[in-house]
Amino acid sequence: MLNAQWLNTFKTLVEVGHFTHTAEKLFMTQPGVSQQIKKLEAAVNCALIIREGKSFELTEQGQLVYQYALEANQQQQQLLEKIKFDDPYQGEWRLSAPGAIATALYSELLTLQKLHPKLSTHMEAAPNRKIIADVLEGSIDLGIVTYQPHNSDLTCEAIGVMELALVGPKHYQSQGKLLDDLNILGVVDHPDARHYFEKVIEAGDVAIQAEFDWEQLPKATYINQFSQILHPVMQGIGMTVIPKIAITEAAANQSLQQWKTSKAISDPLYLIRRKRRALPARYQLLLETIRNQTFK
Repeated sequence: MLNAQWLNTFKTLVEVGHFTHTAEKLFMTQPGVSQQIKKLEAAVNCALIIREGKSFELTEQGQLVYQYALEANQQQQQLLEKIKFDDPYQGEWRLSAPGAIATALYSELLTLQKLHPKLSTHMEAAPNRKIIADVLEGSIDLGIVTYQPHNSDLTCEAIGVMELALVGPKHYQSQGKLLDDLNILGVVDHPDARHYFEKVIEAGDVAIQAEFDWEQLPKATYINQFSQILHPVMQGIGMTVIPKIAITEAAANQSLQQWKTSKAISDPLYLIRRKRRALPARYQLLLETIRNQTFK
């Protein structure tokens, strides 16, 4: 990599056209200017100027290096302008959340983009472990997870809860006992299904808790695409637990029934980010949107 100071001295010399005046402009001595030009020529292994008394001419290689110095200086100026310019309604948001949260938030953020067209949303749906890893790595700026990570490099803010629903086919007649229904219909399994079912069971009576064995439950099907989890249930196959916000009104009215639980079942939600990561101004709008959202 060429020395930035030598390049700047060379650029100034070309533009001023005189060694003494270049030295004055850069607050250097004339021998200092000459020495830096020689060092730059040694670095590129060719002559950059042809001296003619007190004047000089650029060689062909000198023209190329001068153009390079101009471009480098321009890129530096653009970078400095970008650093100083922090528009709250321009730039990209990078965030990640569990599937149901990502789906609900994405619609809200697209609405904001309509109001502020220079904003851009990069949204990823991912499980908790990947979200935490991506935030720590820096590929994602904000994450929403369903448990509080114990990592000193993260800040963690409780932002509410995500209510869960136990659902099955619309016209299935319940046997009156959850475990019997599960054994008849089978489970629509998905990456969070076991965790969600365990929360439902924990909210029930002690007898059900003692009988519950996830490994022994029949699995009707498995799908890891969040948007597809309800499809088998809507076709009369299996039952599952899923965030309430994922259930559309049409699906609930036409194809699904929701089992009642003894109390509301939910997962806590936490907003995470790197502790020493200073977020640009545009993230304030995103943070306000997330904090005002109800995931129920």
